[in-house]
Amino acid sequence: MMMTCSFTGRPTDFPVMSKTTGHVYEKEEIEKHIRDYGKCPVTGRLLTMDDIKPIIMRKVPVQAPNGSFSSNSKTAEESSCPRIPPRIAKEIKVTRRELSEHRIDLYREISTSLATADAPLQGYIFNNSYTLHKTIMPGVLSMDIDNSKGIIATGGADTNAVVFDLSSRKTVSKLSGHSEKVTSVKFVNEGELVVTGSGDNTVRVWQRSKKGSYKCMHILGHHTAEVRAVTIHPTQKYFVTASFDCTWQLYDLASESSVACCKGSESFSNAVFHPDGRILGTCTSGLVRLWDVAKQDDILQIDHHKGSDVTSIAFSGNGYTLATAAGEGVKLWDLRFLRTMKTFVSSYDKDTKTRSVEFDHSGKYLATGGAHISIYETDVAAVPDPIATFSDISGMGDLSCVKFGKDAKYVAAARKLDSKLLLFGLSEGNQT
Repeated sequence: MMMTCSFTGRPTDFPVMSKTTGHVYEKEEIEKHIRDYGKCPVTGRLLTMDDIKPIIMRKVPVQAPNGSFSSNSKTAEESSCPRIPPRIAKEIKVTRRELSEHRIDLYREISTSLATADAPLQGYIFNNSYTLHKTIMPGVLSMDIDNSKGIIATGGADTNAVVFDLSSRKTVSKLSGHSEKVTSVKFVNEGELVVTGSGDNTVRVWQRSKKGSYKCMHILGHHTAEVRAVTIHPTQKYFVTASFDCTWQLYDLASESSVACCKGSESFSNAVFHPDGRILGTCTSGLVRLWDVAKQDDILQIDHHKGSDVTSIAFSGNGYTLATAAGEGVKLWDLRFLRTMKTFVSSYDKDTKTRSVEFDHSGKYLATGGAHISIYETDVAAVPDPIATFSDISGMGDLSCVKFGKDAKYVAAARKLDSKLLLFGLSEGNQT
């Protein structure tokens, strides 16, 4: 199980505990604090090295009072999959702390231009729709946004991916080559690369030219079934693909090669990196699993959706919250205390699943997409009702993905029923 340092609020690599207070700390952090100040950073009382004892992490099943969490601890060694190279495992462990400090600094300095709940979010309207894919095989199945260049990438049932420019409202590049639907699409390094996963079992890496078009540079064929998800490591050096073949693969972008493989017991339908890069979240038929990437350990299971298929997961930018979506609704989980914070149950078209959940970069808002789009405030004290709902657009049902634009100044969504990208905001001028 993950343990969180009472001092820094970050997950621990080497947890220790105070004999007097029971507080858990990261070993290196508390030892430095004791040397510098000689007291507990939480209570302010005197604290010495003799008061600190290590916590031995034994891999045994654990059960929370509500029955929603359990430890599985299935490792790559047990499933005979290639282990992650020590060099990369060490880098992921080291960069986890740097990324954690970076995201905490960003969270403390939320942009003053972030959209507010009352204005303009509640005033958002449907701006326009754009047909980006072939209509003979309708459906936009995946989407990503690169705010640095103001571009949106979509993956379609027509086997193509498309890069759309927000300022010109035009398609700037069509990425053709997959023989089956494009199930996942992700930008890397501020739009310099695009990685796509497909129903043809392959992953493709596309390079951006100076003119903005993309060319396929590599085809990766390590999966034996449909690739369902691509997720980029926060360092932008690695990415993970998850597949119906019950494996996830870790790739090194520099060498464009698979450096590790981890096998689960169920087909994966989605995968997302935690902002610190150490934890990978995956969806299976009825479970959410959290993996320690460097160790390739399945460290935690979340099973609290009453047996419903989990269709989408997302970590908040501050790293403290996880959103999970399934047939009966969307749940927010506090990862620091491993408990449910909120449950959002849609009042519109309950027969249509929520297929997409997405936080804005600040973690203040959560967007859900299914039969309609709803936007919620994630603060524990906020009411569970949506602050905005878009449900009156003709033929809008069965949304496959929804994402926030920069500072939540617009919302983009895509439909499974046709080939349209939908944009919502105050006006066309607010989209960039």
